[in-house]
Amino acid sequence: MSAARVSARGRLGCLGMLLLSCRAFGLAHADAWVPPAGSGSVDAALRQYDATRVFLPGQFSTTTLPGSELRYTMLRITGVHGLGGRLSLEYDLRAARVEKIRVHHGQRVVDRSSGIQDQEIGLNFALTERADFADSITLNVVAATGSTRSVPALGVGQTALEPDFQVGFASSRWRISLKTGPRIFLDGAATQLRAQVDADVRLTRRIELGAELFYTRTMRLRSPLPPQDSAERYDLLRPGIRLKFRVTPHLKPFIEYEQYVAGQAVHAGRRITLGVTYAY
Repeated sequence: MSAARVSARGRLGCLGMLLLSCRAFGLAHADAWVPPAGSGSVDAALRQYDATRVFLPGQFSTTTLPGSELRYTMLRITGVHGLGGRLSLEYDLRAARVEKIRVHHGQRVVDRSSGIQDQEIGLNFALTERADFADSITLNVVAATGSTRSVPALGVGQTALEPDFQVGFASSRWRISLKTGPRIFLDGAATQLRAQVDADVRLTRRIELGAELFYTRTMRLRSPLPPQDSAERYDLLRPGIRLKFRVTPHLKPFIEYEQYVAGQAVHAGRRITLGVTYAY
């Protein structure tokens, strides 16, 4: 057998191993790698959030002030499904029970609401897809399905478009990806610039350690912003860390902790998520 043929087989073998390793990490979060037709993954998670302080309203900073207490318990389902032809369907579905506690004239007032929140669905198209590198473009629609009449509100109240660019790098033991793009509210009141960095490293055969950093700033804002559109302003920096355990090649429970470390006029809270990833 010629040396060239052996070398080609070796390269194909390495490529196959890298592809399998990327698939093993799972693709339930938005990802530059598009799964083959009929395959994908889904995350089902329960998230608990609580906050008693608020970032300063006039500037983006780490400084907080005492504020109303905000708590919610959210059921979140996210996933990706390969459609073939370099295309995949991505979705982010949410429902929550929200509590806002404040003191009014010396009395503790509790407002509660529960139901579905705004839902997101998108179409992802792969531009480049190799075992060690991928990039893609995504067009997401954020549907205003959450109630704005409830107190607290469950949605922003306006539909938005979110075109994103995604790029990822991977090896047999680690993977890192970046997703960035604007969220454009169709009423023309605000546009947010969003970016998320996500990284995973395999510590052992069964344990993965992950981290993410989420950042959003309101870049374009109607002035003055009407009160009904105030939820479109969202300025935040939020790091997080997670741990995944591989039960089977298809099933991975996980736990995640996130902290709001900087922002403007939003609650400075923390959240813990318990969930499971299923790859198919």
